[in-house]
Amino acid sequence: MRSWRKPSLILPLSAAIPLVLAWIFPRAITFILLTLWLAAVFMLLYRLENQRRIREVQETRQSMQTFVLEVLSHQRHDWMNELQLIYGYARMGKTERIEEIVTRVSEDMHKESRIAKLGLPELVFYLMTIKAEGRDIALRIQVDSELHYGGSLTAHEEEGLIRAIRAGMSAYRYSGLSAKAAAPALRIVFGEESGEATLFIEPENDPQAAPILHQAVEEALESYALKAESAEGGTFIRWKLPV
Repeated sequence: MRSWRKPSLILPLSAAIPLVLAWIFPRAITFILLTLWLAAVFMLLYRLENQRRIREVQETRQSMQTFVLEVLSHQRHDWMNELQLIYGYARMGKTERIEEIVTRVSEDMHKESRIAKLGLPELVFYLMTIKAEGRDIALRIQVDSELHYGGSLTAHEEEGLIRAIRAGMSAYRYSGLSAKAAAPALRIVFGEESGEATLFIEPENDPQAAPILHQAVEEALESYALKAESAEGGTFIRWKLPV
């Protein structure tokens, strides 16, 4: 970044040379030189800006590819664990345990399918990949039915929802209360009520942490149009659905 900033400052300042010459020697040739110099400066700045943008796109793409590979690796690890359990129970003849695993995996797949259909791509991507971040607080996500929120939020507001969830998790973690729980988790429930989308967040089986979580979510949404309202055990975020 610094290597780009230096020429971006030096090149415009270099135009002072022909300007001084044009002031000292007000002749046609000096004004032609000034025009050519300025044209060359703008062309070089344009090329530098394009190169900077290309580098940023490449860095972003590489970062995303690395993250997606980590997500796939994590999912592959989970699948291998499930297959090893099934194989182990099959060798022991415990078919009822195999049925339990298959039922649980099937339910998880249906849950992820409902999440994927919410119509909020950035939020869905965050929720589907959060396991890869290695967080010590689990997310229990519940989608009541075949909900679709597409077109109900701007990209900025969707960013606010992600920030609110992150803030809630961080507040719960650093409050010290999550460390006392056997299996700390946040429960997130998506719903719909009277033409409004509802997002309810609560610390699962830990009502003492609810006020801390609500304050964190409320502060995270201060610069967004979305508002949080305190509810029993957690906090609600509501927004209008398109007619």
